[in-house]
Amino acid sequence: MHPTLARVMRRRGIAPKAFSAACDEAVRLLGDQGPISARMQIAAALAAAPGGALCDVGGSVSAYLVVAHLLGTRVTVVDTLPYADDPAGSAPGFTEEVRARLRLFDRLGIAVERTDVFETPLPAAQYDVAVAFETIEHFAHSPKPVLAAMAASLKPRGRLCLSTPNIARFEMRMRLLAGRTPHERFVPFFETAGPFLGHHREYTLSEFRALPGLLGLDPVEVFAVNAAYESRKRKSAAQRFLIDLEERHGLGDRLLPPTLRKHVWLEARKPG
Repeated sequence: MHPTLARVMRRRGIAPKAFSAACDEAVRLLGDQGPISARMQIAAALAAAPGGALCDVGGSVSAYLVVAHLLGTRVTVVDTLPYADDPAGSAPGFTEEVRARLRLFDRLGIAVERTDVFETPLPAAQYDVAVAFETIEHFAHSPKPVLAAMAASLKPRGRLCLSTPNIARFEMRMRLLAGRTPHERFVPFFETAGPFLGHHREYTLSEFRALPGLLGLDPVEVFAVNAAYESRKRKSAAQRFLIDLEERHGLGDRLLPPTLRKHVWLEARKPG
């Protein structure tokens, strides 16, 4: 088990056996992926509120939502999901996968509200936890209106949890030293017609440390993890070996200081 996942589970009082069973059952239900990654498992451990209600902003149809549901959380997803009915068919395989997962969510009772959170207010004091994992970096504007609405949607003592890529991670520093941009690749960005759905602004560990105070919340933990994004690209034996070391033992977390790791995370609590 990834050491950061183990720490989060201990702090949250999540039983490892029950969590592992929920992950296995989620894989069976989803039917379209392998074992759930360490990054997704950390998201599930933070999002889970057994017997309580979760609001996920921008979570799409991610596997961690199924794990949270199986752990007894009432899940509501707020996401426009523009790729679920892509008229141009630019990603037909992905589009059908999203549609299949939406059908599964409907069967499980996971609510999906296809609305723009910038335009549709969240209900006040409704949720035990509100999360936005790998979401706010896609916003073209300041995340303040959305994060303030998420904080207001929490019950007293409710939790706000966030994650984004770390703009100051080791890979990005090496790019800058080589004279390359730390932002999205220029040509795809330049050629995009209409709103750009990629990353507009990634964040740093110090910026996440400042967020609870800006939102009137109490910090619980701000941390960084080197676990990578999931990828279905074919891997060499050496790549699979290194990924396994990362997933099981947190190799990057052991070698790199927090400021150089891939993703930054926040857990904060509403007073009351």
